[in-house]
Amino acid sequence: MSGFETLATGIFMSAQQHFMLDDPHALVVHVVHHLGEPSWTLILSIVGVYAIMAGACRRSEHAQKWALIALGALWWAYLFAFAVQDFHFRGQIGIRTLFTFFIFISVLVEAASDGGGSR
Repeated sequence: MSGFETLATGIFMSAQQHFMLDDPHALVVHVVHHLGEPSWTLILSIVGVYAIMAGACRRSEHAQKWALIALGALWWAYLFAFAVQDFHFRGQIGIRTLFTFFIFISVLVEAASDGGGSR
C-alpha cells in the first residue's frame, strides 16, 4: 500500500508547480525545497513502483526489505521537509505533514511486523 501512496505522491508533486516554497535567506528551508523538484518527484515515483513490485513478488525477501528501507528514508525526508515548510511559512503543522507522518508510521509498522520478510 505504501508503494501506491509513494507513486501517487510522486505523480501529484510532478504535476504541481512550486509545491515546495523557497526562502533563500533560511538555509534549511532553501535546502528542503529541492525535494519538490522534478528529479526528486521522479525518485518518489520510481521507489513507489519498486515497492509495488517488491510487494507483489513475495519470493524476494531481500527486495521487500530494500523497498521498506527506501520508503522509510524517503517518507522521513518528506516529513522533515513538510514540517520545516509548515513551521516556516505557516507557523503550524499542515495537513500534508500530518498525512506524511501517518504514511511514515505505516512504513515503520510494516517493517516492524515482518512486512519486509516472507509470509
